Amino acid sequence: MARLPCLFMKGKQASRIFMKGITDLEDRKQKEVCNVRYKRRDELEKGKLSEADKEREEECGICMELNKKFVLPNCSHSMCLKCYRDWRGRSQSCPFCRDSLKRVDSGDLWVFTEKSDAIDLSTILREDRKRLFMYIDRLPLVVPDPIYIPYDAHVR
Repeated sequence: MARLPCLFMKGKQASRIFMKGITDLEDRKQKEVCNVRYKRRDELEKGKLSEADKEREEECGICMELNKKFVLPNCSHSMCLKCYRDWRGRSQSCPFCRDSLKRVDSGDLWVFTEKSDAIDLSTILREDRKRLFMYIDRLPLVVPDPIYIPYDAHVR
C-alpha cells in the first residue's frame, strides 16, 4: 500500500509522496480494468474469423493467389515465392513495411505451414531417410583411376 504523508510534512515533499501514492494506486486499478476488458474482447473475437477472412489469410498479399506462402525472417510478412523473387529482383526492401532485405536469401525464408500440413516427426524422418537413399542411388559410380592407387595407400 502507498505511504500517506505525515500531517506535519509541508511543501513539495508531502505533496509528492501523497500524489505518488494516489497515482500508483490508480495506475494499478486502471491496468486491472483494461486487462479484464480487453481480455474478454480478445476471447470473444478469437474464434470469429469468417470464411472470407480465413481465405484472405491464406492468399499471397501481392498476387492474391492461394499459393504456399513464405515468411520473411526480419519482419514476418508473407508472400508466395514467385512474388518474392519478382520483388527481390526490383527492390531490396519488404513490399509491405520497407524493411531491408539485403541479407535475406531464398534459403533464409520460412515456409508458412497450416496445422493440416504438419505431420509427426517419425514420418518426417522416414521421408528424409528415403530421399537420402534415393539420392545416393542416383549418384554416379566413381571408380578411382589405377594411376592414383599407390597414392591412396595412406588412406587405407
